[in-house]
Amino acid sequence: MRTQTVLGALLCACALPALAQKSAEQMLQDPTFQDSVIAVIVPNHALMSKLINKIAENRQLHEMVIQHLSRLLNEHPDDQHTHDHASHNAMSHYAGYESRDIKSLSADEVKALEAGEGMGFAMAGELNHYPGPRHVLDLKEELQLGDDQVKAVRATFDRMHANAVRIGATLIESERALDRAFASNTVGRQSLLKLTSSVEALRAKLRFEHLAAHIDTKAALRPEQIELYDRLRGYAARQ
Repeated sequence: MRTQTVLGALLCACALPALAQKSAEQMLQDPTFQDSVIAVIVPNHALMSKLINKIAENRQLHEMVIQHLSRLLNEHPDDQHTHDHASHNAMSHYAGYESRDIKSLSADEVKALEAGEGMGFAMAGELNHYPGPRHVLDLKEELQLGDDQVKAVRATFDRMHANAVRIGATLIESERALDRAFASNTVGRQSLLKLTSSVEALRAKLRFEHLAAHIDTKAALRPEQIELYDRLRGYAARQ
């Protein structure tokens, strides 16, 4: 149900001008109508690119929606749309990415890296009862943090943020170098190994900084504060 709701919201955002006679609420709640919206979007390159660009900054959501679209389309292979399905299946979901400055990074991803944002790097900690420093500081009143706790968590966040911004800037340039090597037709196997190794090493460092901050934050909190944090963030009860 959640997948279909997210999908419906994205479809509404893309197709509403073309299907203004239907209410947004109906689009979200009527699976059959969602299928009809897909039938409008898929053959239309401009609308399909718009849909793709809306989810490009979120890799997990991107894959979820693409898989969901494919599943829905395969469930309705009527004769009238057989040709349309065959033609649109040849179109890559990367359509539109060719205009990016760095093909492997969206503009939003570049901004997030420059700002030292989490970008999902710390999910292994966040979803396993290791609170994140920024959110703990946002919830300091609800969690009833003491002055020493606030000071410790703020120091953790500042340290993590400074390192994330520094590593993120280097990662952007490494991704740019990889992109330019292919764009200039100068890449070879040895140079590719060096370029990709640099990119992935930086991603590992960035993920380490975000996860390490969650470890340090947990150490500054009491067990009952961690349990309250999980509830306030909407996470499921402990197993």
